[in-house]
Amino acid sequence: MQFLKNLMVEIVNVLFSIVIAIVIFILLRDYIVQPFQVEGHSMDNTLANGEQMLMFKQTSIERFDVIVFPDPMGSGSSYVKRVIGLPGDSLEMVNDVLYINDQAVEEPYLEPLKSQTTENFTSDFSLWNTIGVEVIPEGYYFVMGDNRPHSGDSRQFGLVPIESVEGEANFIYFPFSEFGKLEEYTLSDNGSIIISE
Repeated sequence: MQFLKNLMVEIVNVLFSIVIAIVIFILLRDYIVQPFQVEGHSMDNTLANGEQMLMFKQTSIERFDVIVFPDPMGSGSSYVKRVIGLPGDSLEMVNDVLYINDQAVEEPYLEPLKSQTTENFTSDFSLWNTIGVEVIPEGYYFVMGDNRPHSGDSRQFGLVPIESVEGEANFIYFPFSEFGKLEEYTLSDNGSIIISE
């Protein structure tokens, strides 16, 4: 009789542990971190088609972060792009040089693809000619893929609402040869980019 009682207690403990593990997994997935797979080539060479990443949900987004958001065209899939413009920014591309608030900005994350072409890697555009505004309004980001000639991004589908951003994708866990955090870029006051890993 004691054996059955001990067995029942053990079964209840195991079931309780499984339920707790499932609850923790769901909370982590829904509120903190979620796996994400890159599909397509719009972020080459930073991210490759098929790479597996972790998307962190509760994070503050900064310029040049790589974010995940729902397809603005409503396909039900998610896009992964780099934040180029923040609310209040003016930006344009002239002769393959990005200008943010009238200041030329380096874009090292475009290499080595950019250096492999003799033509402009990014076609000229301005916010006004692309989306009909001079300055990015509050509540929106302007995003682009790193493989500019082959990226559908804010130049085509417009601004991304900040509230629609699912999270920041900045850690590759597969393939193992790429395992690790993406480089982080910060814009200095003089328009140069500071890189940290």
